[in-house]
Amino acid sequence: MMVERCLLLAVSTTVLASAQQPVEAGESLSLRERALLADLEEHIGNPCKRRPDGERCYDDIVIMCSGGQVASNETCSWFEECKEGRLGFGSASCEEDACEDKADGFHCKDDRVVQCLGLKTVNFTECPFYQECERDRLQLNMASCVEDVCERKADGMYCEDDHVVQCQGLRTVNVTKCGLTEECQKHARGRNMAACVEDDCRFKPDGLYCKHDGVVNCSGQVSVGFSKCPFYQECEQHWQAGSHFAACQEDACEDKADGWHCKG
Repeated sequence: MMVERCLLLAVSTTVLASAQQPVEAGESLSLRERALLADLEEHIGNPCKRRPDGERCYDDIVIMCSGGQVASNETCSWFEECKEGRLGFGSASCEEDACEDKADGFHCKDDRVVQCLGLKTVNFTECPFYQECERDRLQLNMASCVEDVCERKADGMYCEDDHVVQCQGLRTVNVTKCGLTEECQKHARGRNMAACVEDDCRFKPDGLYCKHDGVVNCSGQVSVGFSKCPFYQECEQHWQAGSHFAACQEDACEDKADGWHCKG
């Protein structure tokens, strides 16, 4: 829900000011902006409605209210949090979170190595998915990204988060991300030999199929194409002349009168 709210509140004041202007169906950005604005009003309403002018926090977003409307907003960085009143009454600001109580040095936060200096975050490194942040057991105020996936595995290929990970000497030496229409399969090529293999089109006759909110083209039990449906359409499966056929069809407005409606 927090991510959704961040997206909704990221709608600019330009969008708010132009919400009453007409838009052509082909202008996907305007449609997206209008959908976000409609969701904002439907799910949380106007966060500045009946609020005095000034700044306030909404999750980790600083909102400036003016005349009962959102005049501007600022999303805090992941190592910050929104706090009210630090700069006086009616104020809100993004304040240090990761290092506010940490000594100078390197510390872990959310699988990131954070460098703290003077109670502030001055640098950080995000650990790759096959590593994790770990505090040094011998050296004070020291942390680093260390091996996670392969630390207890024999040499070979393994599945991890839709990737094929190659382990050698208890270390990750290579990673391959599986495609959208593939899955990582253990022992696909033998013991400890994982591989990305076809998933969507395996055992399917040639044709078009609905997958991943879009249309997958299968040929010879292999995916040879994919088309993502826009958010206002949905994939529908049909039989056409004895063959498998799928296409993106209108969804948002198929049973709606002319006008503006909420979707999602």
